[in-house]
Amino acid sequence: MTKKKRKKKSNKKEISSIKKIGYILLFTFPIFTLIYFNSTNRKEKLENNSFITYGIIEKLRPNVSKSTTTRKDVVYYYFVKNDTVFHKIKQLTNGGIENAGIKTDDCYEVKVVESDYGIFDIDFKKRKDTLIDKRKYKVQIYNTSIHRNIIE
Repeated sequence: MTKKKRKKKSNKKEISSIKKIGYILLFTFPIFTLIYFNSTNRKEKLENNSFITYGIIEKLRPNVSKSTTTRKDVVYYYFVKNDTVFHKIKQLTNGGIENAGIKTDDCYEVKVVESDYGIFDIDFKKRKDTLIDKRKYKVQIYNTSIHRNIIE
């Protein structure tokens, strides 16, 4: 005769599905609230504490891979403030460059927050007939060294 194995009774209690949903909400709610308040804070700064300048497109990179399945369009542009050239990057949806009719050396209106130049909004509908040569300025600020290499 063979002995039958007994199933071990575990002392662990299974968590009900309602508690699982509660735990998921408990961890995800703070993340979404931080994202929401961060975006509203950025919009408020852009509305109240910003200046308007002109941004000149210096390089376009359509259809760049974002991940293995998604793609995006990248617009490299610069604006001048206090004898300094600030180089910035704007990401658009795939096909955004073609849909907006953006070309190199075009000039557009840019709204930039006074206290943080990383918060900006470029309006591709407000095209200006202006050209600012960045070579006249000695101080040029890039986001990263990779950004500098792409531009130069």
